[in-house]
Amino acid sequence: MTAPVPLSRDEVDVAIVALGAAHDRISAAMYALDNHPGLATARLPGLTGRTERYAADLAAQLDALWSRFTALGALLDQLRTLRGQQSRPGDEELAKLTWLLRAPVVPVGADGMVLDDAPPGAVRLPLMELARQLETGSTDAIDRLSVLDEAASVLAVRFGPPSEALTRLRAAVDALGPDGVPTAAVDRLGERLADAYREASGDPLAVAPGGGPAAAALDTRLRELAAETATVAGEVDALVGLRDGYPRRAERLRATIVEVEAGEEAAARACAVTEEKIANTGLPAVPDATPALRAQLAQLDQLHRERRWSRLADELAAAERAAAAAVERAAGLRDAADGLLERRAELRGRLAAYRAKAARLGFAEHTELSRRHRAAEDLLYSSPCDLPAATRALSAYQRYLNDLSERGTT
Repeated sequence: MTAPVPLSRDEVDVAIVALGAAHDRISAAMYALDNHPGLATARLPGLTGRTERYAADLAAQLDALWSRFTALGALLDQLRTLRGQQSRPGDEELAKLTWLLRAPVVPVGADGMVLDDAPPGAVRLPLMELARQLETGSTDAIDRLSVLDEAASVLAVRFGPPSEALTRLRAAVDALGPDGVPTAAVDRLGERLADAYREASGDPLAVAPGGGPAAAALDTRLRELAAETATVAGEVDALVGLRDGYPRRAERLRATIVEVEAGEEAAARACAVTEEKIANTGLPAVPDATPALRAQLAQLDQLHRERRWSRLADELAAAERAAAAAVERAAGLRDAADGLLERRAELRGRLAAYRAKAARLGFAEHTELSRRHRAAEDLLYSSPCDLPAATRALSAYQRYLNDLSERGTT
């Protein structure tokens, strides 16, 4: 190998300073490599597919860089030691320094590693070329680690919302207790999410946005998990709403029961008056739903204390329906009772109106008409009043009055 043209002392000093500056830059880059967050992803066990191949290639690149960086540091130390031996080196020292600075003195293998025992014909690099390749290689390695780190970070972000939603869901389930809560469904969702993350984190490059079929399949999988989580969350939210809203609903039910009691008492009074004044009312017996409703409410309170949500949901809804129906039933019975009295009052009013009409037409003293009037009046003003008979008598009186009016007979 031809020896390079010896450098002057100044040229040697400039070259050593330049090599030292390059070493400092490379040292900073290697420190950045060693602390890069993507390195943790590259060293994860269980990597598969594209990421496994990428990480293996990157590991080989990093090994070669560290091998070269070590060689560069050792040779730089050797240069500095040799240069420091004499302030004004002679020709022999300058020749040695020039050889180290300019000659291809670093043997490297096909894998880029520096060789300890270089075979004949091995590729050798000059120090400055070694430094140049190290700078380029370390920058490239940082870029490649950043690609890996970004893929892993994006993956973590994508799994963040479903993981947080499942955590909230599980906390809500734990707070509710076991009865009626879809614990098994939540467990299955957790297992499926963990499986999806384990598979995706094994090959984050393949599932990165734009990564192809694997990325699209993961999107579909996460959407399905999100939809199923939302469905289960809806069921749990309903139970939480039942738990938290029960005191208000129980208070409303208690107020409705008071309304039922008042309504049944009013219906009972109305029916008593009507039964006294109207014959054969056909009214049903006055209901007494209040005791049963109060017993139901006490049972509901017990279910709430025991956190028996499924049964509480069903029985609370049934009790609310029963109470509302009891209010309507009592109000309907009271209306029916009052309606009979109103019907009697209406018939009495019509009888008085027909009698006034008869007087205007000059039939006030008509014998048969007066007899028919007395028959209707006796029925309407007797107690209890036979409403059907009174209605027929009033109709007979009206028809007879109409006949007289049409004939014009006095």
